[in-house]
Amino acid sequence: MNITKFKTLLQVFLLVCVGSVLCSCQINDELSEQSKQQEKSPQQLLKEQTIDDSHDAFLVDTGGKLGILLITVEVVGKREDDSGRQKTIFSVWNPKKMEQPIQTFIKKTMMGVALEHHNVADANFDGFQDFGYLIDRGNQPNYWHYWLWNEKQTKFIYCESLRDISDPQFKIEKKVVTGWNRDSASSGVHTFYRWIDGELTLLRKIEIHGPTKEGMQIGTVSDLTDGQMIEVYRNEWVWNGETFELDSKWYDLDYHGESE
Repeated sequence: MNITKFKTLLQVFLLVCVGSVLCSCQINDELSEQSKQQEKSPQQLLKEQTIDDSHDAFLVDTGGKLGILLITVEVVGKREDDSGRQKTIFSVWNPKKMEQPIQTFIKKTMMGVALEHHNVADANFDGFQDFGYLIDRGNQPNYWHYWLWNEKQTKFIYCESLRDISDPQFKIEKKVVTGWNRDSASSGVHTFYRWIDGELTLLRKIEIHGPTKEGMQIGTVSDLTDGQMIEVYRNEWVWNGETFELDSKWYDLDYHGESE
């Protein structure tokens, strides 16, 4: 083979190699572009979810490395005769990997599904967002299932202690969880909790008692003292037909009856 022919073959070979590399790069670019187009934002995925009388969906921005997660809720089965509750399936989805949920919980609820039945909040004040769902509701008392985000385990963990608090509210500034349970038109119980060593701890209870036979209404404050709830304040007044609350200072856990 002469040198001229060899050079020609070498040039053809090099051109084929370069062409193959360019073609491969173009295909990879096209696949990458298609992948980007198929990847949907959490908000787009939320819009695609079914929301009706038996389905709900919402987003939770955990604030952790998994970012925003999609929660879907489905009520299945018939209502139980004794409580009226139904089996409800909660599924947690990572919008970046929608092949299957990363967590699934099964709980019972009585109120069905609705937009106002879910709540997203930092329930344990650790900087990560948690979520709750309404279990049942009376004239005022209402109870919720809550799941707390655990960043180390990258998953939600059910919080049993919040299950028993009526109308739980989360006061970020004071890191206080409050509850309110009205048991009549003129009586009810306010409760105040803080997280201590990972446990939700009752620190104060304010009770407005219904009127006595003598027409008097009584309000009491009990604080956690040496492991027990001890009454630290009591007030009585003539009931005028309206619900009365104690001095608003008592609704601040940092107040302990100090005189001005």
